[in-house]
Amino acid sequence: MDPMNDPSVMALPHPVRLEAATGTAVDSQILGHAAPLAELRPILIDETTPTEALINIVPGLHDLAVHHFGVFSGQGMGTFMLILTRGRLRAHGDPILKVAPTLQGLLAESDLDRGLPSRFFRAPYPLAYVEFARPNPLRLPNRESGMHECEGVYVGSYQLPAEHPTLANPVRNRALKLDPSQPARAVELVITGSPVGKAHAADDASQNLLLLIQDEDECLNTVLERHITFYNDPAAYSSPGMMPLDPAERRTLAPIISELAKVLVYLNLPDAELIPTRERTDLERRLKGLGPKKAARLKRQLGTAYDHILVGPSVEAEHEAGSAGADGEPGAQVRPHWRRGHFRRVRYGEGRSETRMAWIKPVLVNGGSVAAGAVKPKPYVVH
Repeated sequence: MDPMNDPSVMALPHPVRLEAATGTAVDSQILGHAAPLAELRPILIDETTPTEALINIVPGLHDLAVHHFGVFSGQGMGTFMLILTRGRLRAHGDPILKVAPTLQGLLAESDLDRGLPSRFFRAPYPLAYVEFARPNPLRLPNRESGMHECEGVYVGSYQLPAEHPTLANPVRNRALKLDPSQPARAVELVITGSPVGKAHAADDASQNLLLLIQDEDECLNTVLERHITFYNDPAAYSSPGMMPLDPAERRTLAPIISELAKVLVYLNLPDAELIPTRERTDLERRLKGLGPKKAARLKRQLGTAYDHILVGPSVEAEHEAGSAGADGEPGAQVRPHWRRGHFRRVRYGEGRSETRMAWIKPVLVNGGSVAAGAVKPKPYVVH
């Protein structure tokens, strides 16, 4: 079967899909036209330069981006930024964080409490790809091919000094309440949509967003709401070479960013479950020394295998049951239902002077009165 139409290839997340479909690292091929990759690597891993700024700083990179406007079917700078971000992830060693289905279901039933600091909106790597569990209700539109299931987000974190060129946009500064004379942390998001159900493995979707944070203690919800409001205003959207968001694109932002925020806050928990999974590395090790027949079968598996870190429990979590009534009276019978979880800061240490993050998981109340699996978390709806 043509790899471009192979369902197992189309189901792969963006960082590995095109390479599996084409047999080559597309990002390395394209970026190699700007400069030798060995020379580009120190720039690609620079933690003070968002991709938005990188395009205008690296000699030849902007010209390369303009050249590829026509190559990528009119998708323009957005597609080039996606390819460039893929190249940056490769330069960082390809950290892929794969959310376990059990965790994603529990996070869907958890809230981000008011007051959680913005500092928790960061990945444990300067740049990582967060792969969502699928199927999920999150959708990302493509203006030509319609709605795509959201498969994940590239998350980059960059420390910007005062007067950085990224802080030189007065429209954005006013909307986001930024002071260009102060340093900021830029969180660059590149959201990707799966090609499953579409024409071929390259028929996907993407959306770029830049979040700028100057007060790490400010409420995360407040910061996210301010940025979503900003990106909901076509007149304010001003990333280089990007078209204003259309209504369908604006509607999909909030649920995707909310889901991502919960994953990132979870990753900041001291007891977050992170399980290294070396699928590709283990297959490559097993291939050494095998004969042609045995090696052929493993090589086919190698085409869709990739190393990643599994985030969250790898088996179904046990549900806690409760017997208290809705008004707290012992023994009162209540209909089985989910009590929503939430993230919050808790005090600990001597004199309870220190704080850390905690996650109060969703609880299935009165779950013992129903058959296992009869009550499921209520799905969040994307309009």
